[in-house]
Amino acid sequence: MSLTAGMKLHGFTVDRVRKVEELSANLVEMSHDKTGAQLVWVDNGESNKLFSIAFKTLPEDSTGVFHILEHSVLCGSDKFPVKEPFVELLKSSMNTFLNAMTFPDKTMYPVSSRNDQDFMNLTEVYLDAVFAPAIRTNRNIFYQEGWHIEMDGPDATPTYKGVVFNEMKGAMSSVDEVIMEGMLAAAYPDTCYGFNSGGDPRVIPELTYEKYMSMYNRYYHPSNSRIWLDGAVPLDRVLTMIDEYLSRFERSDEKHVIAMQQPHACEKTQYYEVSEADGTDNKAMLTLGKIIGTWQDVTRCYAADILADAIAGSNEAPLKRAVMSAGLCQDMHMEAESSIAQPGMMLTVKNIDPANAPAIRELIRKTCLELCEKGLDKTDLMASINRYEFRVREPNEPAGLMRNIMALNTWLHDGDPLTYLVYDEAFAELRAMVDNGGFEKLLYELLVKEDDLVVLHTLPSTTLGEEMRAEEAAKLEAISAKWTDEDKAAVLKLNEELHAWQQTADSPEQLATLPVLDLSEVSPDPMLLHTEETEVDGATVLYHKAATNGIVHLSYYFRLTDCTLAELTALKGLDSLLGKLPTKKHTAAELQQTIKLHLGRLFFTLENKEKAKCPDTTTPVLRVVCSVMADKIDLAKDLIHEILTETDFTQVEKIREIVLQQAEHARQFCIGGGHVLALKAALSHYSAAGAAEEAMQGYTSVKHGLDLAANFDEKIGEVVALAESKLAAAICKTRLVLSVTANEPVDVAPILADYPAGTPVAPAAAYVTDVPMKRGIRIPAQIGYGVLASDLGCEWDESGRVAANILSLGYLWNVIRVQGGAYGCGLRLGPNAAAAYSYRDPTPARSLQMYRGAADFLREFVASGERIDKFVISTISETEPLMSPRDEGAVADGRWFSGRTEDDLRQQRAQILATDGEKLLSWCASLEHMAATGAVAVVAHDEALKACEAEGIEIAE
Repeated sequence: MSLTAGMKLHGFTVDRVRKVEELSANLVEMSHDKTGAQLVWVDNGESNKLFSIAFKTLPEDSTGVFHILEHSVLCGSDKFPVKEPFVELLKSSMNTFLNAMTFPDKTMYPVSSRNDQDFMNLTEVYLDAVFAPAIRTNRNIFYQEGWHIEMDGPDATPTYKGVVFNEMKGAMSSVDEVIMEGMLAAAYPDTCYGFNSGGDPRVIPELTYEKYMSMYNRYYHPSNSRIWLDGAVPLDRVLTMIDEYLSRFERSDEKHVIAMQQPHACEKTQYYEVSEADGTDNKAMLTLGKIIGTWQDVTRCYAADILADAIAGSNEAPLKRAVMSAGLCQDMHMEAESSIAQPGMMLTVKNIDPANAPAIRELIRKTCLELCEKGLDKTDLMASINRYEFRVREPNEPAGLMRNIMALNTWLHDGDPLTYLVYDEAFAELRAMVDNGGFEKLLYELLVKEDDLVVLHTLPSTTLGEEMRAEEAAKLEAISAKWTDEDKAAVLKLNEELHAWQQTADSPEQLATLPVLDLSEVSPDPMLLHTEETEVDGATVLYHKAATNGIVHLSYYFRLTDCTLAELTALKGLDSLLGKLPTKKHTAAELQQTIKLHLGRLFFTLENKEKAKCPDTTTPVLRVVCSVMADKIDLAKDLIHEILTETDFTQVEKIREIVLQQAEHARQFCIGGGHVLALKAALSHYSAAGAAEEAMQGYTSVKHGLDLAANFDEKIGEVVALAESKLAAAICKTRLVLSVTANEPVDVAPILADYPAGTPVAPAAAYVTDVPMKRGIRIPAQIGYGVLASDLGCEWDESGRVAANILSLGYLWNVIRVQGGAYGCGLRLGPNAAAAYSYRDPTPARSLQMYRGAADFLREFVASGERIDKFVISTISETEPLMSPRDEGAVADGRWFSGRTEDDLRQQRAQILATDGEKLLSWCASLEHMAATGAVAVVAHDEALKACEAEGIEIAE
């Protein structure tokens, strides 16, 4: 159908149609005749179809009301009166994206699928959720997703519980999140951005159900919505459906206007939690921030990001180098935030002595003034522009959703939705700024001119966590002390009714209201990826044909199977040094400049490649990842060879800087990614791959990095000697697998000619961990993570993936997330092991006990006669995620290393499709084995670890 401006279509009027060459699409803008709702369709013919509806949502406090609403509206609706339609869709659809997101000024509800009927099903459930949610009549949803006072009996100690409440306890345990929220509060005190849109756990309990519903009624209206369609959507069907929902409303004249903040100078101090083991010395953070414009200043926002990269994007960038060389900080990070009405800039100087803050501010100002006066390095600026342009132009999945989010940068404020989706004009202006002094002028305005500079000091505290827990307990004690008998009875009744509702299963009639794809919609054939394997000059070469639009994606895999576990741990930091130290031909600054100027992507990483059906051995590798335009391959291969063979490891002070930075990253990873640490610790016992991955990416690696940072002078010589010797042996053709993903085959002979033949090593190695079977790791956080894992005790079959899906969404979601208040959870069954985990969990000890009920639940599920085919459908969907061309190459590489052939993939698909009750029951023995003998790992604060003492955990800092 050819659409033109003025056309009427299913309750909408076409306002404008533009052909956009950069998107290879037509951009169609429509408005809904009755309500004024705005709609954009990116008509690009893509098979993945996206529907998204967004509302402008402007917080008035830090109760997190819109975050709680985002969770809540997905908990049942008029047409779909089940408790968790969101989860039911996860169980039964072929979705390629299914989620919801809260931003500081908007809330989005996107869904996507390649299947037309699935797309329509998802769209209908989401429309009913946002416009007819069960929250209007069921307060239990508010208590579950937001907060309530939990009391299991008249003598129980009251506690706060709620999914968002615990999610935000986890989020606010991150120092980066603390800094971001602190800066927004300081810089935008008179606007919605001054509040914590996710919710401050100390403030969330101030939200009442009445205020929550008032905000829903004000903001969740078609006149306040922006709808995005992307891909080859069935336009007539979807517009008819959308119109049916929107037309239930009358047009609203209420305008939700974001107040504009008058830029101002101020100085604030706040605190974040650190462990006693880490201490407070040199752990303060200094952040400088400033409003840089409005949502209309698109090129200025791009320029701020590019400037940040040019002056602070690496250790060799001039501003960062000046402050680090003065010994005043450990790290520095600068970024622009362009997704709000008044974009801002934020520069954070990390791990400083707070007494040095004035000197650091003065050095930053002096250095920036000198850079303005003498001029920024033009090649540096061009390099940062090139890298930034490559990043914004390269397609990443889910591409339709990324377009939607970028469009809302302007569209939310009644601007052109196309502004952030086309780049030619902006990048022409940016390149002109290199020569006309535009970047120097911007630098002066941002960091030299201080009349509207916001200064934020974030100071460490070893007692903050304990103080916050004590404050929460005292608050609850004060509240409960004032209760009359009737008040206490009301709280107990609320808990009783909430628990009864949570534990009552949806009826068959309720479940039948949800649309479910028929299994016949699922292809019996798996998604296959193109791989051609050849041997060239002693190296293995893999070629994956993909529509890369002229980009060549290279991955070099050098086998490290001659390394012990301890050596793998010691080498993990190597990937942070390569490309950041000088070489025989380039200084570190020259190397960084050349990489950014000519390559779209280059990084180095230690990984593990596991072979199917070989649990006792595995293949650790040093991987080099590079994305480059086809005409720059020669330059890329020379740079890679130079870094791998000529890196100067004598630059001890540069190595020290990187080691200290990586140690801090590891500390923060333990807080935000504790479930990863726990999973790797528990799974390390059940395969060589698990042991290797724990050694390279788990707590053993974290501890090694922290120890190296603390004892650098004593230990760095040994680590460098190991790195040099292992690199010298590994960088050769006989150990190399070279992967190329491109439109057309690439001549790899010139790449391989640079490397010696070398000495072969075994294709795989055997590893056994020495991690304790019962591991506890103490972190400075308000939440925790709990894992239980074991070997299977039986032969693997792909029906295990369906069983894991049933247990994750049918059992753990209810007992861990809904009833336990944890933000996330899941159960994995794989060829070598089973593992159950929780995420941002207030009570990991309780979760460990719940995992042990998995076998009983699975038996009850099979006996209930509930449909298995819907879980089969969603399991198939998980095997076919959206992939960019770069992703396709990486996934194909993984399949090659695993040894899985196309016939294997077909057999796996057939096993999933053949899953029945008998096969599901066969997994109960494995789950009981896990319950009785499994390894335990808990990452949490001290009180949560003490609650796990009965598990026999050995606690480490």
